[in-house]
Amino acid sequence: MVAMPALDGVEHRYIELGDGVTIHVADAGPAHGPAVMLVHGFPQNWWEWHELIGPLAADGYRVLCPDLRGAGWSSAPPSRYLKNDMADDLAAVLDRLGVATVKLAAHDWGGPVAFTMMLRHPEKVSGFFGMNTSAPWTKPNLKLLRNVWRFWYQIPIALPVIGPRVVGDPKARFYRMLASWVGGDYLVPEADVRFYIECMRQPGHALAGSRWYRTFLSTELLRWLRGEYNDARVEVPVRWLSGTKDPVLTVDLLDGYADRISDFEVEIVEGAGHWIVEERPELVLDRLRAFLRAES
Repeated sequence: MVAMPALDGVEHRYIELGDGVTIHVADAGPAHGPAVMLVHGFPQNWWEWHELIGPLAADGYRVLCPDLRGAGWSSAPPSRYLKNDMADDLAAVLDRLGVATVKLAAHDWGGPVAFTMMLRHPEKVSGFFGMNTSAPWTKPNLKLLRNVWRFWYQIPIALPVIGPRVVGDPKARFYRMLASWVGGDYLVPEADVRFYIECMRQPGHALAGSRWYRTFLSTELLRWLRGEYNDARVEVPVRWLSGTKDPVLTVDLLDGYADRISDFEVEIVEGAGHWIVEERPELVLDRLRAFLRAES
């Protein structure tokens, strides 16, 4: 296993959920403070939030940063990695930790997982803050067809045999090529890039990462296009950050969200690429703090 990075004030918990699923959670801040759960994207893990954890904990929040199944220090079971199951993992973690309600913040793949958790377990969530991510609402229209080319990179990641090799490449050649395309005017620190790839090379994790994408392309995309969650409405405040230099999750893909969310606002961040948390941690922290304070 890759050595756990040290971060002052963080306690590491391992939550056994059964069926070979163990979820690691980095836990910081006062145990009885208002809870915020930060859900990472791909190929990151809980360390994606290391610039935010200390300041939010100092503000009095209990900060919970889980590793999704198949990432970081969570287990990588031989499952399909359905986002519904991964969403239920998060809800079960809250139950095991005795946390009744939480505000969610999520980036990239963490967004659909966390958002789905909110749709499936609305009583547990009092607000959502998304960063360069999406919800499980997909419209089968001309706009989708015009934008589908943007997701070309998911195909090699999702392929059997090839996908795990792409994800676990020790030189991270595909990741670096992809980062040069989706990055903005700010660079992801090289040390973070090396660390994330090293973690993905742990036993079972490259296969799990590939299956995140394979399950989406083979199963979940069709379900979402058929409207799996189209009848679900969100009655808690939702805020979104979307970087202008993200060529994949463009802001126009958020069209229609406001029709299903009672309180929805989007901020466009000039010059920010897809990995906005590493690129602009000060801005993300500022906006997240404002969201948490306004909705407390």
